[in-house]
Amino acid sequence: MGCVADQAKADRYVVDVFYVDNAAVAAHRDTSRFKDYLSKINDLAEQKAFVLDPALVANKNG
Repeated sequence: MGCVADQAKADRYVVDVFYVDNAAVAAHRDTSRFKDYLSKINDLAEQKAFVLDPALVANKNG
């Protein structure tokens, strides 16, 4: 998880959350902690979800 301030708007932040697979996303969304967060954040934040295909990352030396 990462959080950075928006360079253009000092009162705006971008939060990135990464999961290893769709099962991890589903498991996280099923927790009481996430459900509590979701019940509060909708009035405070704009949310966008992006699902990306996995990419192979390799060391250029082998």
